[in-house]
Amino acid sequence: MKLIYKYSILALTAMLSFQSCSIEPELTDVYDERVAWSGEANVELSLNKFYPLIGQSYYSAHVNQDAYADLLKKNTPNDEVNLLILGSSTITPGANPLDNWSWGYTWIRHCNEFLDGLKTKGTGLPTEFYQRVEGEVLFFRAYVYFELAKRYGASVILYDGLNDGVGRSLSMPDEVWDFIAADLDKAAAQLPAIVPAAKRGKITKGAALGLKARAMLYARRWKASSDAVTALQALNLYDLYPDYKALFNQRRSEGTENKESILEFGFLAPNFTYSFDYFFCPPLDGGYAQISPTENLVKEYQMADGTDFTWNNPVHAANPYQGREPRFYASILYNGAPWKGRILETVVGSKEGYAVGGGTTSTGYYMRKFFDERLTDLGRGELTFYFMRYAEVLLIQAEAMAEQGQLSAGLEALNKVRRRAGFTRDLAATNTGQLLNLIRRERMVELAFEGHRFWDLRRWGLAPSVLNGTHATGVKITKAANGDLTYELVDADNGRSRVYPEKYNRFPIPIAELQRNPNIEQFNEWK
Repeated sequence: MKLIYKYSILALTAMLSFQSCSIEPELTDVYDERVAWSGEANVELSLNKFYPLIGQSYYSAHVNQDAYADLLKKNTPNDEVNLLILGSSTITPGANPLDNWSWGYTWIRHCNEFLDGLKTKGTGLPTEFYQRVEGEVLFFRAYVYFELAKRYGASVILYDGLNDGVGRSLSMPDEVWDFIAADLDKAAAQLPAIVPAAKRGKITKGAALGLKARAMLYARRWKASSDAVTALQALNLYDLYPDYKALFNQRRSEGTENKESILEFGFLAPNFTYSFDYFFCPPLDGGYAQISPTENLVKEYQMADGTDFTWNNPVHAANPYQGREPRFYASILYNGAPWKGRILETVVGSKEGYAVGGGTTSTGYYMRKFFDERLTDLGRGELTFYFMRYAEVLLIQAEAMAEQGQLSAGLEALNKVRRRAGFTRDLAATNTGQLLNLIRRERMVELAFEGHRFWDLRRWGLAPSVLNGTHATGVKITKAANGDLTYELVDADNGRSRVYPEKYNRFPIPIAELQRNPNIEQFNEWK
């Protein structure tokens, strides 16, 4: 098969973002296969087209995914997320806003084309370089298969080489997880442990091990997951960043040393920025306030002393936003929060107050995490996106060890995360169930808005109970003439119950795939 490589603006943009000053590609509009594999510079340029997979849109996709769960609420009633979660629209083989089948197989084809070209035309490349770029693309292929497996229960089609045009049957889930693990094992073996500062954001050994730990957690291969964490920790490269709030306020241009970052995507103004703040910031910032945290999440932020917050406690209810743990203040904008030189007001009747209909908060809260308080032009954000950070790895380790019955090891990993959050009293558990409940709460809070919650609930088997027949909660605050505040818990779903049938735990194969491939059939629950 003869391949023609066209280098797009996207690839050039990605190249600039990595500041690879040593790359001097031969400039022309079209490269045939001989030129594409003629030297390291051109191969590197071709490789860069894969990097937008890990975070080009900053956190937008992750925040939107959390709105399908119980962490966030879209403020516009007719937003497609609200239509789905409230049952006005449904997932079908022909319509699924969370479908990624076509996306996945497009990228798998790109990965396999690159790997085939490397194998057949890249034999003259230096061995170390050859192995490194192969490892990077194996990482990306494993990542794409993992994203497919999350949605389709790992019942997908495996292509370990170029598609010969012959329809293939669905692979068994164990085959898919084996394939992902093998790609990541080989990637980890061939990738460097560290990269130069100018290459920050390139795939490393730690990234491959971290992704394997994440994938094996979904596969319920607990020992494989914890073993990957152990191998990552043996590199002695990673640790928790001391300040949770400051962790999410780092610009690539500032060059801050950050051992918590295992794999990141950096932005550099003025040429490579994002518009996240523009869509999600409060209206007085000039933002569209498309989404708001729910009280379902906010109540899970404990008091600073480690005790639970509850509206049934008169002291808590009188001043609900005082004395909470530091991650609350780093993640949530609430009534009375200092923000961009003003005090945020979410009381009914204020310009940023609680209302139904869109344009302002429908829950009484705004996000704070991921916003750049120093930003004046909301369309030019340049904070760092973390594809994976060490806190997630510790929570993976905690869960994998808990599932293996190793409570002490699981608790130690969990409490490391909590100590960074400012807690001085460690959590304890006497059985696996207790520990898993603690870990699930911690993931909800520590990883809030990072796109894990919806998928976590599905893989835990909890989505039908948490997301079906339930309601998101908000807080409606009214202010009396004398300044007294009244807090009222309200149904942020406006009296409608959420809908999540059991079959949503595995999405249907898209109808387009069924029509072109006679060797597969729809899952039983979707027939």
